Amino acid sequence: MGLSIAISGGIVTFTIVYAMMSFPAILDDTTKVSTSSAQMSSTLNSILHTNINVSNLQSIHNSTTINFSVNNTGNTILWNYNKFDAIVTYQANTGGTPTLTEVLQYANSCASLASDKWCIQSITNDLEHPGILDPKETLNIEANLQNPTNLGGIVTVNMGTDNGVLSTSSVRTT
Repeated sequence: MGLSIAISGGIVTFTIVYAMMSFPAILDDTTKVSTSSAQMSSTLNSILHTNINVSNLQSIHNSTTINFSVNNTGNTILWNYNKFDAIVTYQANTGGTPTLTEVLQYANSCASLASDKWCIQSITNDLEHPGILDPKETLNIEANLQNPTNLGGIVTVNMGTDNGVLSTSSVRTT
């Protein structure tokens, strides 16, 4: 009888020690899940409060330059312009007037703007954080296409923010 009590005591002690040793691993996994969930919630919240509107799109016949504005109509501050997506679909003034689509890359300066690039000419109402698109501010953008636009052709600009919010605008080339 004394031996069975000693054996059962050893089993209980081993079980308690094993449970205490595995507790930090369980806590670590729980912390990782909690951190990941918080990051996901923060990203979803950012997307929910982000809203833009492309406006004032201008395209002149036989020119490679288009101009448009991006209004921040949401509550999120936007600043990571390198990660913005600018996609332009247009009818080119070349043989057969093909419809072309170009993915434009951000350029830090509008001086000598290369083709397939877009840049910020100015930010309207840029009072709070200079160079950053705060709510109720407007980016005035110049973009340079590879080919000149065709008279009467449709130019469509799709602009997406770094967190995936998209706005589209179209205009007929004058």
